[in-house]
Amino acid sequence: MKKILLALTFAFAVSSSAFAASTESEPNNTFETADSLTINSTISGQTNGSDEDYFVFVANKTGKVRTSLIDNNSKGISIFGVFESDKTTMIGDSGSGVPLDINVVAGKTYYVKVMGIVGTSSYNLSVNNL
Repeated sequence: MKKILLALTFAFAVSSSAFAASTESEPNNTFETADSLTINSTISGQTNGSDEDYFVFVANKTGKVRTSLIDNNSKGISIFGVFESDKTTMIGDSGSGVPLDINVVAGKTYYVKVMGIVGTSSYNLSVNNL
């Protein structure tokens, strides 16, 4: 009985954490201090006209991923760009509510830079395999 209860508790904990959104941590204002972002997850953050938030992820398979940024309030607007591991080559950029599909290579590192351009914006950023 104890083994069954322990197994159920473990299964619930794993499934709950897989769907939980995480929150950015400061400072994450440079490529070097970027927060980790897991594929098929969402992270929330906040930025303003002078703040930039950086995130890093490693592709878990070769193919396409969809990067999406959704502003959660009407007090600000954010945009984002996705960069190669060299931190200088931008693969693409988009605005809030407009997903960006990019080709990735398994095991390769990519960066996402979120920039506030108007007001203070609370946002959700996600990267999902297609």
